[in-house]
Amino acid sequence: MQYKIKNAVQVKQFNNYYKITICKNITKGKKATKHTPKGKAGNQTKLKNSVSRSKKMVLEKALCNPWNWFVTLTLDPQKYQRDNLKKFIKDLGQFIRNYRRKHPGYTIKYLLIPELHADRKNWHMHGLFSELPFDDLEPHPVKELSEKGYLNWSAYQKRFGFNSLGAVKDPVKVSMYITKYITKDLDKSVTELDQKLYYCSRHLKTAELVSQGRLKDYIDFQMDFEGPYSKSQFVNDYEFFKQYYIEDTF
Repeated sequence: MQYKIKNAVQVKQFNNYYKITICKNITKGKKATKHTPKGKAGNQTKLKNSVSRSKKMVLEKALCNPWNWFVTLTLDPQKYQRDNLKKFIKDLGQFIRNYRRKHPGYTIKYLLIPELHADRKNWHMHGLFSELPFDDLEPHPVKELSEKGYLNWSAYQKRFGFNSLGAVKDPVKVSMYITKYITKDLDKSVTELDQKLYYCSRHLKTAELVSQGRLKDYIDFQMDFEGPYSKSQFVNDYEFFKQYYIEDTF
């Protein structure tokens, strides 16, 4: 039997941050068996759920792990086939594994999201990297990017082509930013190729639920991120918020 909880509070720990979320309504309990609608309606439901789940996981993995670089990885047509995402993913994964073996003193992790170019045919990647050897990084050859502090990863350039690395200065902002690349259009494109919406290193940390409950009274909290069904905010400590809700395990 299902039941609804109004003004539900959830607090999750994301590494050095806490995310406070207030949901107008959440549904708990066992849901009656129901077949997904066929045709266009069913496909839209699956699409929405897939995008939502992927955004949630990308945000958690972005916030719960330390990152040094926001990266853009493209492909040089003189060096690599640009329209084969499956091959790109496979070869990039092997490239990173080999690179790790050559640099054992570095914790090299990644979280990457594919994106089609404007031509709707060729692929590139956006995402996050942790440690990379500084000996392998150099001022970016494009003057406009170099003047903004972007670097070039020479090992990637030799194997695949153009890239740019920008230092992560605000982990929350960059984590929120990369989720914008998870779209319905991307889901449709990668599903047709039997690929994923994002790719990441194994064993990345995810968020931990530390508290939940109900607001004592509905208070119109102004939060940084507000939507039609919920609102949320990242804070360094959530002790101040405990006075406003009653903890409950649901």
